[in-house]
Amino acid sequence: IESLKDTTAMYFSCDVGKFSDRKRGFLSLQNYDYASLLGTSFNMDKRQRVMTHASGSSHAMTMVAVDIDETSKDKLKVNKWMVENSWGATSGHRGHMIMTDEWFNEYMFRLVINKRYVEQKYIDMLKQKPIMLPAWDPMFMGEE
Repeated sequence: IESLKDTTAMYFSCDVGKFSDRKRGFLSLQNYDYASLLGTSFNMDKRQRVMTHASGSSHAMTMVAVDIDETSKDKLKVNKWMVENSWGATSGHRGHMIMTDEWFNEYMFRLVINKRYVEQKYIDMLKQKPIMLPAWDPMFMGEE
């Protein structure tokens, strides 16, 4: 696990209530078997959950570590993320939570990182003229 201390406050917000084991401090899509328990599956993708208000940004935390698979043939394969939470030392693992990368992809909504870690093509996107969206737009998504 690599520490992210040198990045100075990688902030992100997520829907922390979904598939969350708050006591153990573990966020994983495998935490609960809702399909067996309720006899149904929840098969909406992230976009559908946002558009129907079934999911949205509800809590912010600070990234502190990342578990990278060094044996992966991919350029960068992340297994898990560790975050420092604001709920105090009695929540999760001494105030920290571990999330799988799969959970992170589904329930992370905003990420703020140091510019020096961002590829130039994304920095160049900031030069575009912004599009003003109405305040009630879920997750700042335009209509199709």
